[in-house]
Amino acid sequence: MCEPDPPVLTPVVIEPRRRELLPAIRDDLAPFMPAIRGAAQLLAMAAVAEFTARYAAPAIVDAAKSLALPAQQKQVILIEEHTTTRRKITMAS
Repeated sequence: MCEPDPPVLTPVVIEPRRRELLPAIRDDLAPFMPAIRGAAQLLAMAAVAEFTARYAAPAIVDAAKSLALPAQQKQVILIEEHTTTRRKITMAS
């Protein structure tokens, strides 16, 4: 009995797919693009406002307070306290 030849790997040329889906989706969404852009801008502005409210506003308030009230600067006073204890000891000789 004769055995068949082992299978041989043959190169296969893969052709790229046609990109008809993306232009079709783009054409379908074209009437909604102004609304989509507006929503994206609204989300971006909300992110910037949230960042400003959370991080930048406290720093700006602190800077404004330091500029508005320069005469009320805090002073640090160092107070040293020493306690001296003297005892008189008398010894019988």
